[in-house]
Amino acid sequence: MSKAPKKENAISADLAAAFEADAGMGLEDVTTSDMQIPFLRIIQALSPQLKKSDPAYIEGASQGDIFNTVTNKVWSADEGVSVLPVHFVQKMLEFVPRSAGGGFEGELSADSNDVRQAVRDKDTGMEVLPNGNELVRTAQHYIKIVHEDGSIESAILDMKKTQLKVSRKWNTLIAMQKHNGSTLPSFANSYSLTSIEDGNDKGSWYSWSVKLGDPIPDMDTYHECKELHTSIKKGELQLAAAPVDLMVEDQSSSEEVPF
Repeated sequence: MSKAPKKENAISADLAAAFEADAGMGLEDVTTSDMQIPFLRIIQALSPQLKKSDPAYIEGASQGDIFNTVTNKVWSADEGVSVLPVHFVQKMLEFVPRSAGGGFEGELSADSNDVRQAVRDKDTGMEVLPNGNELVRTAQHYIKIVHEDGSIESAILDMKKTQLKVSRKWNTLIAMQKHNGSTLPSFANSYSLTSIEDGNDKGSWYSWSVKLGDPIPDMDTYHECKELHTSIKKGELQLAAAPVDLMVEDQSSSEEVPF
């Protein structure tokens, strides 16, 4: 169950009919590049969502809670959020080291020479590119959030550094789901995402926890997930890296200390 559930306002039959007749009006020239895809993130101790003076502050949110970066909808750490995994891709992201000012530089091809030549720094645990910048391998899960009223919403969940082990476990769990000996589509089942306390000798943070949920509820939801997956595979919908401000926050925070 999420915090601060959205109130549904009743509308007249005439207005409902008008909405249906004019569906999408005003958005004719809006493409996916004109919109921001929501990300699901965990609120950490130093996250701006906890600081009242920060524009990103979310009232009522607590450390460990999960939130939508566009709507600011919050799910508690313990109860979490239900999602349907639709697509997976690994991205190679380049960052300037924090010691040199920090900042996101761009995305690299997984088979590029720079990625192949990256070496792990013994002191920081980070992979370092030939130019001295850091390479951050990011597991990106494209998902459908399943809301309490049964509606679904597209979002991205990215995992990096210590969270990569959670991503691998999730992918393995998905691949284990069979029907008559055949592997099911990734979105045949929902998964419950919660957050748990984690840490090492360098600090502590909240990590993702993934558990198998319920079978997909109906064919309409199945077709919507399949349509999204197909559009991604055909290149009609480009997967994006997280917004730069979120990346900067990631790099400057103590969460997900490099392993």
